[in-house]
Amino acid sequence: MNKFPAIMITVLLSLGATTACSLVLPWQVATAITAGDLALTNKTGKSSSEHIAGKITGKQCQWFRLLQNKKVCMNNKEYESYLLDMGCEEYTWNIFGIPSCKDDNLKGENIK
Repeated sequence: MNKFPAIMITVLLSLGATTACSLVLPWQVATAITAGDLALTNKTGKSSSEHIAGKITGKQCQWFRLLQNKKVCMNNKEYESYLLDMGCEEYTWNIFGIPSCKDDNLKGENIK
C-alpha cells in the first residue's frame, strides 16, 4: 500500500497547525495565508489543505469529518452514502462546505 498520501496529509496538517501559531512563519505571512485560506474556503467550501489532500488522494477531503469519526477523504460513492445516511429531504451546505438538512422536515436524523 502506498503511504505517500497519508504522509503528505500529515505534513499538511502539521504545517497548518504551526502556521496558525506562527511558530515557523512570521505573523505577517501567517496572517496572509490565513486570509487567503478564508477567501478560498468562502469561494469553494474547502481550505487549501483540503484541496491539496484531495489532489493527492483523488478524493473529496474535508477535515471536519474527523470530528464525526468519518473518513476525511471520500470518493463520490462514499460521499453519496454519507449524505443519504443523514436522512434529509433537502440538503444545504454552509460556508465551510459542511452539509446539513435544509429544514426541520427530516426523514431521519441530522449529522451526528
